[in-house]
Parts: sequence; structure tokens; C-alpha cells
Amino acid sequence: MNKYSITAALFFVFTSVSFSWEKKDSSGFIQPGRRISSSVILSEDQISYSYKTFKVRIPDNAFKMEVKIDNSQADLDIYMNFDREIENYDNVDYSSTLDLYNEKFSLNRLSSDPLYTGVYYIDIVYPLDSLPIINNREVSQIPFGVTVKVTTVGTPEILIPDRAIHSSLSAEDSILKVYAVDVDPGVDALRIDLFDTKSDLDMYIRYKSPALSFVEADFIRESYLGRESLVIDGQSVKPLRPGRYYISVFDRIEDDFSDDFSLIVSYSEEVPDFLKEYPQLPQWGNELEEVLYATVEISTETGSGSGCIVSEEGYIITGLHVITDTSGEIAEKIYVSMNLSNFYPPRELFRAELVDKRDAEDLVLLKIVSGFYGQDLIDNYSFPHYTMALDKPVQMGQPLSFLGYPQIGSEGSRASISLTRGIVSGFNTMDFGLLIKTDGEINSGNSGGAAFNQDYELIGFPMSVISDEGGQLAYIHPVSLIPETWLEILGIK
Repeated sequence: MNKYSITAALFFVFTSVSFSWEKKDSSGFIQPGRRISSSVILSEDQISYSYKTFKVRIPDNAFKMEVKIDNSQADLDIYMNFDREIENYDNVDYSSTLDLYNEKFSLNRLSSDPLYTGVYYIDIVYPLDSLPIINNREVSQIPFGVTVKVTTVGTPEILIPDRAIHSSLSAEDSILKVYAVDVDPGVDALRIDLFDTKSDLDMYIRYKSPALSFVEADFIRESYLGRESLVIDGQSVKPLRPGRYYISVFDRIEDDFSDDFSLIVSYSEEVPDFLKEYPQLPQWGNELEEVLYATVEISTETGSGSGCIVSEEGYIITGLHVITDTSGEIAEKIYVSMNLSNFYPPRELFRAELVDKRDAEDLVLLKIVSGFYGQDLIDNYSFPHYTMALDKPVQMGQPLSFLGYPQIGSEGSRASISLTRGIVSGFNTMDFGLLIKTDGEINSGNSGGAAFNQDYELIGFPMSVISDEGGQLAYIHPVSLIPETWLEILGIK
């Protein structure tokens, strides 16, 4: 078997043609964090799939493990099993088989195949069927270094009720941190608020011991939002009890950025007053700035997309599918995040309610009705908004610009606003009306956002993309599909 019969990938259950043998080498345990110098020995009767075996023990408080090869001058791969020795490479739990001399991979408690407590068996393997050439000569020994880094959660920081703490997550340290709060006898409610984050952070909460994974948690707060809140009281599925509660804050997407956040706990069901304060909305000096602020992110518990504010009273038009949850129903809670800075993801500020929907046209009219925590809106709040190009025909080849929050617009877990351009590439007639085709860059997350003309007037809403190996075309639902009753509500007709 040569290397081309193996699928190159990270973290997958390995399947390929049969290749097995009796294992003879089983080295001792690697001490986490200590680099080991070793070699793969290639014998005449076995060149391909010569190997060196190591073991590592993962403790209960470990969150992440990274295996890294260095200083190899030949292609070496990594195979790994949990809690059982590797008998053949057709049946392993994990492998890293890229065309690299120095492979590495990592597992953590949040991975789709999560890290477990216990012993991992690691094979460092030479996959080729010919001797490697190092320094212009064939060799029968491949020196390398291997390091297994194990990241633990450390001692939890004890939180003091009503006193916010500020911290951050990073891939270098850990994408999960654990905190603790002590609940005294007689306390009726414990409230936990995660805020001041530009990432999609989530929380696991557990009584008496930390939760490092979904299955260990007593309470879970996971959504597409950066802000998360949880109240535990006597009516909760697991009622509040005196003792210590542990709060695990994490980001499922492991990236190279630091995820700053704030956390506060309180012995009350009420939202802390300072969290209900509204920021000053940015002032726009020109038409481009106004449409940048008028393009919002629409989020539910199960997904997110984009939307367009179309009146100073806070009416929004977006796609019906943007606010539809995984069961096919309209989401119970709809959150609106506003672009306060082009450099950062939008901030969750408001809640919206459904005013009307059009199933065939995939359009909904929403209205901002409260703050993020349900607090009253400020009187005479004037929202930035789009002017709609209702009476201007769309021409073939006409330049278009697009605003929204596509998921590819960030290397982290939440995206800042993105502006792309294209032209009107054509039209498509449907039973419910005309669609506009465009070659503009539209991606997942742009749905419900803005397509506008050179005068910054709203032309329509990008909703879908059709693509193949040759490229893609996006489809815009034009403002001509907006029903007359909506225009009357908006005071346009």
C-alpha cells in the first residue's frame, strides 16, 4: 500500500484497503509538554508502514491535546486510538495523513469526536514503499521529534455576585475557561450573563464539578449570539441548590484570535441595570454610512442572516428562511444586531417581532419592539434606514453593491459587515414574480441583506446562490415583490 491509497484528512475514522500485521513495538508514556527525540526504523522486510508507538494519559481536567511532529526530513503520518492499541491502520480512531513531513493535529472536549479522559495510543508512521532520500542518500532511519501538549482548565476563578469580570479565550491557552460561584442557603435565583464579546461564545453550567463537554452539563446556553444569559431557580429542570456552580465559557470555533468577554452573576432573576443601557447610535455623514448602519444582522437561537432597516421607526425586511428555525417554524425570539463599527461584528441590541410574511416570495416584515433583554425602547429612537428604488427599472449590466454578514467574512465565529459588488447578470421569471441574477459575491449569511444601486437605493434582497465547478450566480428578490400593504405600513404609499 502506498500513500496514494489513503485519503488525506484530519480527524476522521480511517477506512481504506486492508493492511494489517502483528504489532511488535510499544513504547512507554510521553510526558505531556516534553519533546521526545526518536526514530522510525525501516527494515528490509518492511519499509512502508514502519512505525514508532507512544502513549499519553489524558487527565480529567484536560481540555485539549495537540500532537506535533518536528524535525523530520521524510513524510511521517500520525495514527491514534483511544483506550486500545493500534493493531492495523484500517481500524483507527483518528489519523493525520497529509503530504507533510511534520504532521500535527489536535482534539478538544468540544470536537465532533471529543477528547476523552484516559490513554491514547499514537503511532508515528512512514507511509511510503521506498526508502527516503535524506542528504542525497537513501536512509533506513528517520529521526524526528514528537511533542504532546495537553491543555488543562486550571483552577476556576471564584465569581463574586454583582461584580463583573473581564477575560479572554485564545487558542494558545484554551478556548474554554471555567469559573465558579457559591450559592448560599436561602438564595432563590442565580442569574448568569455573558456579554461584551465580539465572538459567538457559549456556556455550560454544572453543579459541584466543571462541565467540559455537552454531556457533562446540567445547563447549556448555546446559540448564534455573542450575549448569553441563564437563570436557575426553584422551577428549573434541575432546581437551584445551595453549593458551588461551575460556569464553562467557550468558543466552538478554534481560531487565532483572542475572544474577549465579560461575565457577571447575581442572586436575582432581574437583568442588571447596566446591561439594559443603550449605546449612542452612530451618526452618519453620507449615504454610504447610512446604509452601512441600516444593514443589520438577524439572529435566532438556531441561525443568523442579514436584514435591512427600511424606516426610521425600525421596520426591517429580510428573508423568511432567515427567521425560520430547524423545525420549520418561525423562531420564538428574533434578535437584531447593529453595525456600530465596520471593524467589528455587529452588537446585539434589539428584539424584533413578525409583522407579516410572504411564503412564496421568501420575505418577512419585522418591527423592532424592545431592547435585547426585553427593555423598553428609547423614545423617539430614529433608526438609519434604506430608501427603496420602487419606481426605477433594473437594467441588464447595471452595477450593484451588496451589504451583509456572510460567514466567510471572518476567520472567527462572528463576522463584521462585508461590502461586495457585481452587476445585473440577468433575470428569472417565477410564478410569484421576477428575480434578479447577479455575478456579485454572495455567500451564506448574506440572505436578507441589501442589494443597492449607485444612488444607495435598495434594489432588493439577496436570498440564494446557485453554484457549480464553473462558478456561481446569486438571486435577488427585488423590492417590486414587496406587497402594497407593507408599503402602506411603512408610510410609502
